[in-house]
Amino acid sequence: MAGQLGRLASPDEPAARLRETVLAFLAAGGSATRVAKELYVHHNTVSYRVKRAEELLGRRVTESPIELTCALTLAAALGSAVLSE
Repeated sequence: MAGQLGRLASPDEPAARLRETVLAFLAAGGSATRVAKELYVHHNTVSYRVKRAEELLGRRVTESPIELTCALTLAAALGSAVLSE
């Protein structure tokens, strides 16, 4: 899990918010506007969160999107059981 999520695997609230946003972004085919409507935030907020997540990952979220989507889905479903302390 840590191999895919890197520092996004942190159990804290800011990392959880980033994971949720990136998962929605990937599911929406990279549309910040659609994600913004879904999460009730401004599209600039989505863009900022995706950029911040990419900084923590050390790569673009669109690199290996299937693997990242799987890791984010597992983190959302299993929470602390798969996240690093």
